[in-house]
Amino acid sequence: MSNSKLSKEIKAWISYDLGNSAFATTVLAAFFPIFYNQYWASNIDSTLSAEYLSWTLVISNLTLLFTAPLIGAITDISKSTKLMFISMVSISIICVGLLFFLQVGAWLYALVFFGIANYFFSASNVLYDKILVQIASPDLFSKISGYGYAWGYFGGGLLFLVNALMSLYPEIFGLESQADAIRWSFITVSVWWTIFLLPLSITYKERVINSSQNVLKDSFKNFINTLRSVSEYRNAFIFLIAFFLFIDGVHTVIALASTFALNLGLDTSSIIIALILVQFVAFPSTLMWAFVAEKYGDKIVINITIIIYIILILYSFNLSDGVEFYILAGLIGFIQGGIQGSSRSLFAKLIPSDKAGAFFGIFNTFGKAAAFIGPALIGIFLAIFKDTTLMLLPLLILFILGIIVLYFVDTDETI
Repeated sequence: MSNSKLSKEIKAWISYDLGNSAFATTVLAAFFPIFYNQYWASNIDSTLSAEYLSWTLVISNLTLLFTAPLIGAITDISKSTKLMFISMVSISIICVGLLFFLQVGAWLYALVFFGIANYFFSASNVLYDKILVQIASPDLFSKISGYGYAWGYFGGGLLFLVNALMSLYPEIFGLESQADAIRWSFITVSVWWTIFLLPLSITYKERVINSSQNVLKDSFKNFINTLRSVSEYRNAFIFLIAFFLFIDGVHTVIALASTFALNLGLDTSSIIIALILVQFVAFPSTLMWAFVAEKYGDKIVINITIIIYIILILYSFNLSDGVEFYILAGLIGFIQGGIQGSSRSLFAKLIPSDKAGAFFGIFNTFGKAAAFIGPALIGIFLAIFKDTTLMLLPLLILFILGIIVLYFVDTDETI
């Protein structure tokens, strides 16, 4: 397989990211939190509604923590990667579509559908990452992983732009209100996601490494053996520790960007514009980082982007207006896809291909585990020091420790 000609499977794999990124952008980052608070949960106390949403995310993500490696292990020993992947994505798509039908006050149903959609979105990504190892040779991992994230930002950003215009100018789209526009946005995500699922569903050919009569029993054994053997793959093990640290910082910066904007006095429309900015800056930037990774190595890209994250955290201490926030959002968009794409690519190069499912289950588990630690550290920091201007300070520790641990990862990459 030459670098200049990508197979139909690889092109379909890349294009799928255009679809599932719509969930991450329109639903997860923007409209569900806003609409849940202002529409479905408008009849209950705001503090209580926020608490319910937090617990929904905790339950969804904790379930993934315990099941992601097992999902990978099951598909490693049975001919079920494609079936399980399509099934999980389909459940998530259906649950997003069901949000359209919920009326004011239906906060419980909204949380149930959202929690299920979030879980299966994340769980399906374990198998999506595994498929990369099956359809491409290691020399293409950097390029393809980067392309996936880049086109994902473009696709998610494009649909989010349309959804944002729908919510800001509903009458242009023949809709009665902003509420109707946001409800229809959930339908557009389901349709968009389905369209970009089809090529991969059609072109991907199942690979079977092993076969087993007792899938569940042997899958659990496979999972346990993978946990035991992960330390045998020294570089993969060290990288997982580094990844756990720096991706924690990445997730927390993303999660708290809107909080910074609100503290600066920006309104919802301005925050939506900032989110769109992140998506469209990330598209060309991630392609650029994929080129750099292919030429100089993924480890170089991760090191550079971590250093920029450290600089951005220091910059955030002095934010004072909307323009400075837009600069921060643009710079986050510039590096976000690079660190994500190269992390996935480098890990794929460090693991045995016959255990890709179980290893990527652990990889995604570490990524999700990080979603708890960063906010917890910041919560403790705020409780002690009561200073929101320095609330990202604990993240400096995570990024610095991450880059130190990453130093000890040996790769075959040469400059």
